Amino acid sequence: MSDVEKGRNSEAMEPLICPQCGGAITDYSPLQNFATCGYCSTRFLISAAKAVPADDVTPDFAPSKGSGAPTQAVFIAIGLVVMIFGLSAVIAIMSTMGKATRSGATSTPRPAVTPTPYQPTPPVDPSILTFGGPGTGNGLFTDAGSIAVDKNGLIYVGDKTLRVQQFDASGKFVKLWQIPAKGANYEHARWINKVAVDDNGRMYVAIGGVILIYNGGADKPVQTIQIAPQYIQNFAVRSDGSILFVSNDGDAETLYFADRSGRISKRIRAFHTEPADASMSPMETGLNSIRIAVDGPGNIYSVFALGSLGSYSLSYNAEELLIERFTREGKYVNKFVTSMDSVDIATDNQSRLYVSDGGALNIYTNTGEQVNSITDANSISAFALDHTNHIYLVANEYVRKLPASP
Repeated sequence: MSDVEKGRNSEAMEPLICPQCGGAITDYSPLQNFATCGYCSTRFLISAAKAVPADDVTPDFAPSKGSGAPTQAVFIAIGLVVMIFGLSAVIAIMSTMGKATRSGATSTPRPAVTPTPYQPTPPVDPSILTFGGPGTGNGLFTDAGSIAVDKNGLIYVGDKTLRVQQFDASGKFVKLWQIPAKGANYEHARWINKVAVDDNGRMYVAIGGVILIYNGGADKPVQTIQIAPQYIQNFAVRSDGSILFVSNDGDAETLYFADRSGRISKRIRAFHTEPADASMSPMETGLNSIRIAVDGPGNIYSVFALGSLGSYSLSYNAEELLIERFTREGKYVNKFVTSMDSVDIATDNQSRLYVSDGGALNIYTNTGEQVNSITDANSISAFALDHTNHIYLVANEYVRKLPASP
């Protein structure tokens, strides 16, 4: 049954006339306040609609001409009148505005907007302290390549002029040692290999293949450690004052154990290259890059620090560049973490390892888990830690002190 037929059979549903198109609407409820035309979708108030008898509803879905509803022509005419009236009003308003402007009225001009130039946020310098600079005077450096910090916070820096300079905790110059280029056990030293200071204030300087020891700020060394004709290339001082050092004969490296007096008690040949299964070429170049460190309990760590060699030609396998760990007695334990361009290796008071690698200083647990990375460490030539784990970097003739790693 069609909607129209339903309207004819329902006494309660008296048709409504859409005020928009004149169509008859029967599909509504007497309880509604509004109805919607099914032909033109116009929504209108029911009480205002004109009802017609059901028999007068035209079943062809077109508005009835005899129903009294407005025709389509009437609506078009009304629309044109409204449009003409609106256009006339707009023209009148614009004309009035033009007269006001010509009579002297002015509009406030919008201020010109000057774009703010982009200013990148400068990187935050984490340094607690920075001092130094290029030169040969006190407090200046020429190819600075070694650094140490004692338990009192005094800082020691060695450079290519064979000077070791001491600074206080604020970076103020304190003292200078001019390390001799010639001695009874070496000749024509060209640079300082390493500087270290123990808890008793003794300063150790590796130069010309030997280790010179200075007591309590003395101007001249009181002791020399040597293993002529081999060249001592690196060393580490333990908390009890004993010392470990590394030399090589061109074919393999040897790790030496010595007491405070310098008396050698033990040797381990190829201690690093054998566990690494190293087959570098030329091998002697790689042997010159071996660096060692010891932690508080006395454990030993070693690495090929190829970044310390400067320019070189070397063929090697990345597997050879892992850090190695040994017991206090020098027994191999394990190896972990590849370091391609390290200049040194160090440990802090939590037995964590610090290894430079290109522009970063990476920090690991003693089992190889990385815990931090200092990425603002470009061009570093040396680094050291103090007793509270603050980091000291040497780069481009300046010393920077950084906060302790968490």
